[in-house]
Amino acid sequence: MAAYRLKFMFDWGSGVCLWSENSAAQRRFGYAVLTSDLPVPLSIQAELEALIDQHDCAMNWDDPAGDLLWSDAQVEVFLQSAQRTYYRLCDALGPDYEVSFLCRM
Repeated sequence: MAAYRLKFMFDWGSGVCLWSENSAAQRRFGYAVLTSDLPVPLSIQAELEALIDQHDCAMNWDDPAGDLLWSDAQVEVFLQSAQRTYYRLCDALGPDYEVSFLCRM
């Protein structure tokens, strides 16, 4: 059984895409998990940071309740990219981590 349970999801303007789901993860990382705190290569941390930045570009910050600035095709490309990075992240974290993929737009 994995010691640390996390969820992979985006929250507008939060600056993170990983969140603790159990007490062991919260003790180690807090609730919002900074990419720099993860025991993964810098290249994966950079991918996560790029996804966080891309995600925040989809919102119309002048009208947050309105439509996204992206087309359906752009959303699909983003979600596919997020899923590829998620799989690389899971591989890099290893068996001590269980990460749920909860990405939606």
